[in-house]
Amino acid sequence: MFLNMRQKPQELIYYQALSNRSVLSNKEQRKLAALSAGHAGECEYDRLFDAAGHGSLLIYRDVWMKVDEAVIQTDSLVIADGVVAVDEVKNFSGDYKYADGKWTVSGRPGYEDPLAQVSRTAGKLVRLSGMMPHRFDVRKKVVFVNPDMNLEFNSEENRRFIVGRPRLREHFSDLARLSAGPAAHANARALRRFFIRNPMSLPKTDFKRVRIGNYCHACGAFDLGIGKYKAECLRCGYGETAERMIVRGIIDFSVLFHDIPMTRPRITRFIGIQINERTMRRTLAKYCNMHGSGRSTYYTAKNLNLDSLLKENGYETKYENDRNFIW
Repeated sequence: MFLNMRQKPQELIYYQALSNRSVLSNKEQRKLAALSAGHAGECEYDRLFDAAGHGSLLIYRDVWMKVDEAVIQTDSLVIADGVVAVDEVKNFSGDYKYADGKWTVSGRPGYEDPLAQVSRTAGKLVRLSGMMPHRFDVRKKVVFVNPDMNLEFNSEENRRFIVGRPRLREHFSDLARLSAGPAAHANARALRRFFIRNPMSLPKTDFKRVRIGNYCHACGAFDLGIGKYKAECLRCGYGETAERMIVRGIIDFSVLFHDIPMTRPRITRFIGIQINERTMRRTLAKYCNMHGSGRSTYYTAKNLNLDSLLKENGYETKYENDRNFIW
């Protein structure tokens, strides 16, 4: 059983928003591509795990934890009676080789060691075992989900901790043999005490490079016909409710200018369309937390993921015609 939704990383949301409103540098394009591939791989892992079945297992996805002043992140944390399994998910493609603690990609040195990464996380979880209601053993795996990856390693010892796409079903079957009863549930609740918000800081954005206004959710064009309740793209014909369009603008502002308080005048100028003041106040109150009062009032988005933000705050309108947003 999945205990939480897997959200887009806030870094990915940032670079997606920036790419919609600015021309990315080569470095930013590479960063966006890497983050997009990583998130797609984690979603593929979830899909395959769901298809294989996970029974009574308790599974946290993409959580950050603080243990002994150290910060760790796990892609998948599987909790059962007497066992906590941590999976580090990778979406690499190409020809990889692992030997003597070093990764090479098509013969060139690799840039990261996923085994070292998951071993560090596993070590902190071992430390946590003594603080839980019930002790547990820790299992660790690096899971490669991309079928276009070829992996060689030089020992059976490494094989114990590496799962390629061909062995993924076997890996999920091994996990499914575990059971999660009262002890697992107690540990799952106790582990939450160590969860923290994503601590990664976002880059600062030069306001001059960002295009204000709003763009089509389907094709990205800044060419919209704005009505009272709906907006329609004049290039591709995609229709979007005004409410959802405002919410997307709120998310973009929140990640691009995270170091600037989001006031009502600022977000109105950023979206760049004529919006009834009452409508804007109502939308901000619905999807944001309000801070301060009077002229010092500012807002923070309750969530940076569009789907979650809409769904968790009662988005429902008779003008919505995109099935992806009809719940």
